[in-house]
Amino acid sequence: MDFIRVIKGKNSWKRYLSSFIVIILFMIVGTLPYVIISEWIVNTDGNPHTYLDLDKGDYVGINPLPYFALMNSQFLFWLLGLFVAIRFIHKRRFTSLITPNRKIDWQRIGFGFITYFVILGLTSIVDCLFNPGDYSFNNVRVSDFLILFVLVLVLTPIQTTCEELFFRGYLLQLFGKWVRIPLLLSLIVGSIFGALHFTNPEMGYSPILIGADYLLTGFIWCFITTKTNSSELSIGAHAANNMLLGWFITMNDSALGNLPSLFVVRNIDPAISLLWSIVSLGIFLIISLKKYKFTRLK
Repeated sequence: MDFIRVIKGKNSWKRYLSSFIVIILFMIVGTLPYVIISEWIVNTDGNPHTYLDLDKGDYVGINPLPYFALMNSQFLFWLLGLFVAIRFIHKRRFTSLITPNRKIDWQRIGFGFITYFVILGLTSIVDCLFNPGDYSFNNVRVSDFLILFVLVLVLTPIQTTCEELFFRGYLLQLFGKWVRIPLLLSLIVGSIFGALHFTNPEMGYSPILIGADYLLTGFIWCFITTKTNSSELSIGAHAANNMLLGWFITMNDSALGNLPSLFVVRNIDPAISLLWSIVSLGIFLIISLKKYKFTRLK
């Protein structure tokens, strides 16, 4: 069975149009608790340093731990929208956004998670050895880190899996109805994934280099999905990426916020960051295709 060219269910362009509208509506509804509670906090805490930054479209000064939970709560609505769209509009199994098989291969997800977590961990250690002055222990309370550890453990996989289901599942299958070349399909959907991250505050370091980093990440994870016939590896890798950052690395102007992570990184060099991404993603691509490459029937 082919993951990209979905046979089961009802997958006409009219149903994709309907499901896309439903998903967007759920995403909009999902922002309401985040906005309402954040507005309530900045208007009632009596702190002039908490406010809505209209330029960044983000709230500033709110305690990073509840704010992290608020931001990630939106993905529960997104996930529900995807479920409604696939089950009731496309009339197929929700897991068809992950695998063409009847059961999810949790071992494959675990392989993607562990492999990419180790790769990122090793490249971070090497970068620290080359640039020890850029890394320092974060001055955080143990209780705050323990709360962060649990929040990342519970919420981050929801956030990353939701994005994977939409980009490496829903959109790949949508564009895959007309685009048959894996490389081109990965470029299209990977570019959409990367471009939607262009509003992240990290872009301030270098729009070109950080933007290229996002585009490359989106492309590689899409390409792995098309070549291994499921989004399981990218689900694991995406979770590993965000969970490692959440637990261990914080920086100024991060999309994750000023979290009480274990280490602080300063003097970000976007060129070096892009280089490490190329190395990490390249190694992960080689390992993934060597172990799980799928041969499609002609």
